[in-house]
Amino acid sequence: MIDRENRKLVMDVLGGAIDELARDLYSDTIDGPSIVQEPEITSRICQRVEDRLDGQRVGDYILRVTAQSMPDRGPRSLEKITGADLLLSVSLDGPEGFDKTLFVQAKYDRNVNREELLESCHRMEQFVGKEGTYVWIYERDGVKVFSSHQVQRMRGNTLEGLYHRSVAGLTGRILDCYAGSRAWGIPMSGNRRQLIGERLRQVRAKNGLDLQLKKLS
Repeated sequence: MIDRENRKLVMDVLGGAIDELARDLYSDTIDGPSIVQEPEITSRICQRVEDRLDGQRVGDYILRVTAQSMPDRGPRSLEKITGADLLLSVSLDGPEGFDKTLFVQAKYDRNVNREELLESCHRMEQFVGKEGTYVWIYERDGVKVFSSHQVQRMRGNTLEGLYHRSVAGLTGRILDCYAGSRAWGIPMSGNRRQLIGERLRQVRAKNGLDLQLKKLS
């Protein structure tokens, strides 16, 4: 667990950065497909979060960020065992700390398809359970976060009217130990970039974002 003041600071820093980047990268369609498509948004968010936040002091913690993307290597590399576009791993230092991972499916707001989201959530749940399965919807104003439970309540290809969180709100749930799979957590020790790369290859997800909150002495 983390105290309330530091929790709020971490929520604001991470959630604010990801929402800002999503707004910057959101792209309209021009004569068909978007200029910047969903996989590129996810990959660029990961890299820019690393560039912007790695080494930043947040309250009583230092935030270490590692972004990893796996290159496409033919049709088989695009096959996603889990349905996840992003592996988000979070580690909190300290006696009450944790190592947890979430799987995320990411979509533009205009590309929501109920059957696809249900299938992706079902596959992700087989690995990380409901507590580790989330959907990010990229909108003009940032990112809306839906749990697999909310996806199951969809009526048609719309998420309108369903309860959602912000990325900041999701971060709060992770820090409060309500979200994320400990079984898939990446330990604080070891080569984090190598370890997250191994996880990405294991589940054939393209993007990984690894966050470590290290307590200042």
